[in-house]
Amino acid sequence: MAVTIKDIARHSGVSVSTVSRVLNKKPDVNSETEARINSAIKELGYSPNSAARGLVLKRSNAIGFVVPDITNPNFPELARGVVIRAKSYGYSVMFFDTNNNSKIEKEAIRLLKSKQVDGIILSFGRTNKDELKKLKMERFPVVQIYRKIAHSAISTIAINNVDSGYTATMYLLKLGHRRIGHITTGSDSQSGRERLDGYKKALAEMNIHFDSALVQTTDINFEGGRRCMERLLEIKERPTAVFASHDMMAIGAYEAIYNAELSIPGDISIVGHDNIEMSKFIRPKLTTVDTHKGKLGEESVDLLMEEIKKGASRNRERVFNTELIIRESASLLK
Repeated sequence: MAVTIKDIARHSGVSVSTVSRVLNKKPDVNSETEARINSAIKELGYSPNSAARGLVLKRSNAIGFVVPDITNPNFPELARGVVIRAKSYGYSVMFFDTNNNSKIEKEAIRLLKSKQVDGIILSFGRTNKDELKKLKMERFPVVQIYRKIAHSAISTIAINNVDSGYTATMYLLKLGHRRIGHITTGSDSQSGRERLDGYKKALAEMNIHFDSALVQTTDINFEGGRRCMERLLEIKERPTAVFASHDMMAIGAYEAIYNAELSIPGDISIVGHDNIEMSKFIRPKLTTVDTHKGKLGEESVDLLMEEIKKGASRNRERVFNTELIIRESASLLK
């Protein structure tokens, strides 16, 4: 027969309410009594019924995590950070992959709320900005991760995309490159737009004319990176270096360069962005920008817990810097 809270109270010689206060980590129990209760819990092998406690506390001890594309190598590491940190708070995580579909994003919110999750971590684009605003008006705990939506109503964990684009481009400039191509997701993507701004900022700082022909736009995938690199190689005065706003694009660019019987970094230097796992295994190893995805996942849970415990009335924002990881794919211009 399962041990109950009443058994713990009887064994400890205290009231049920006192045991309840200890289980819920309330501050108004003296240390001697708390130690006695914890000893009884251990001795009797008590395991709290999280579902029952959730009904009492009006919490499910579960959060939702909604990602736009689980096949994107960025998101598994983010997810790992979310799960590890959520577990430390005693929470489980429900996942939802929306396949970059705004209708599925709305459906994900509806389903997660129907499961009575205590809050949601998500990565939405601008198309569902009104949906996020509605969640804020309802004071439902929600945190936007990785993507920062301008004038968003909700709390956000993001990276400094302008600075990371600037850092990657400036590194190539300091290696002597002046014809630097850029493979981007374009203005429809907030991260793509900001990394492009960083690219332009670095060029301007070195008094280098911005050439729109050197900027190619695609989706975040290997094939898109390959096609964009092929177009850059067709330019009469082709680039000597390329900054790709995602590692998947950079790795796709490798194939186009090798198909043209050129070398990396001998003929063309490459810098990526994201520091996905594959970037350190391809040859040459990819120089890239690390976004510390696991840390972002952990921080998003910390921020969501603040929303859950203190209320979702305030808009909190945390923006983290990135780090250039220098490997083998970029070198001094010959």
